[in-house]
Amino acid sequence: MTILGFPITRCALAWLRCRSGNFGLLAALVMIPLLIAVGVAIDFAAVHHRKAAMQDAAHSAALAAAAGGAGGEKTVAYGLLDAHLDSSTVTAVGEAPSWEHQVTVDRDAVAVAVEEDYPTAIMHMFGFKTIPVSVVAKAVRAPGSSACVLILDPSKADALRIINANSVTNECGFQVNSAHMQRAFYMENQGKFCASSIAVNGRSKVVGKVISPLPVDGSPVVPDPLAGMAEPVARTAACTSNGLKTINSQGKTSIDPGIYCGGLTLNASDDVTLKPGIYTFRGGPLTLNTSAKVIGKDVLFYFEDAQSPLMLNGAAILQVSAPTIGPHAGILMFQGRKAKEDNVQFRINTSAGSFYNGAIYLPYAVIDWNVSGSLNTESSYTALITKVLNLYVSGTAHFKKPTQAGGAFVPTGLSGGGGVRLVL
Repeated sequence: MTILGFPITRCALAWLRCRSGNFGLLAALVMIPLLIAVGVAIDFAAVHHRKAAMQDAAHSAALAAAAGGAGGEKTVAYGLLDAHLDSSTVTAVGEAPSWEHQVTVDRDAVAVAVEEDYPTAIMHMFGFKTIPVSVVAKAVRAPGSSACVLILDPSKADALRIINANSVTNECGFQVNSAHMQRAFYMENQGKFCASSIAVNGRSKVVGKVISPLPVDGSPVVPDPLAGMAEPVARTAACTSNGLKTINSQGKTSIDPGIYCGGLTLNASDDVTLKPGIYTFRGGPLTLNTSAKVIGKDVLFYFEDAQSPLMLNGAAILQVSAPTIGPHAGILMFQGRKAKEDNVQFRINTSAGSFYNGAIYLPYAVIDWNVSGSLNTESSYTALITKVLNLYVSGTAHFKKPTQAGGAFVPTGLSGGGGVRLVL
């Protein structure tokens, strides 16, 4: 075969037998893509390692920020990112990595995004100076808390105030959401005090005897775990009693559940039995002026509005237990959301032998609770969620974590938990 008079086969054979510089040229041409491939592999391996380090840093920053106090998430996240990324390995060309980051906070979620144009070690010789790298992490504060007593006011001084002259025991802890920077939690302790934990978002002040454990200031806020629970009675439900109802009793008596519009006042000198059911108070308080024993099983007290507090006067012995079945199982007292914009004053005076089985959920209440004698010694579980609590103890006050016997009195949402978790 010839082209333009030259025999192709003969030329090809001669080229193959050639030992001159043609083979070296061919080898050089083959080595160029091979070197590029090796360079790409080396640089992408370095990028993979760098991205893993960035992801670890982003995860750590998101978790630490979510676990930190409300309002300080960005400071915590930025500080941790600086420590992790600036101290990590530099690039292969000896340059400190250049990276950008962004921290966003949405209620109980913290998102961390980190981006970097990672300098290449070999590919820059072929015009590829950097490779973009980006990672994202997100952590959320898990709902719920193991605390038996949760104080919701976000800013008040003395949101939790305890004046203890005798004995206070809390098996599953106090949580104070107030961010007050001098005395979100205030205590005068002259007696015996025992708690599993004391978590305070702001700062605490304790005078008198030293308590153990000490409060942990700067703790994260715990959201109201029952904020989404439906109210136990419709606001349009008809009244079963119109106007203030007053019961004066010299002997043993019993009371029926119902909707007490205008309130209920009980004056009794002998035992009172509350029949099982929901006791709703609308437009008037529940007032107990008695030194008698008030007993109720499977009962729920519903304080529908700001005009319907509990006024427990005198020295009544209250022995009451929440329902153990139904949508409001474990709820002993529930405050309606019509009182949301108010600070509703509740007064509770308890005498020896009183106990409250279940959760007392009064998120808009300011409670003055005076304990003389023993409180909750015979209860299986007692929890309290309120806005402000002033607890004055001259007897013994006991808040109990759930035992096997008390598990039925623990409502959904109060089974403990808390902490933070990664979601991205």
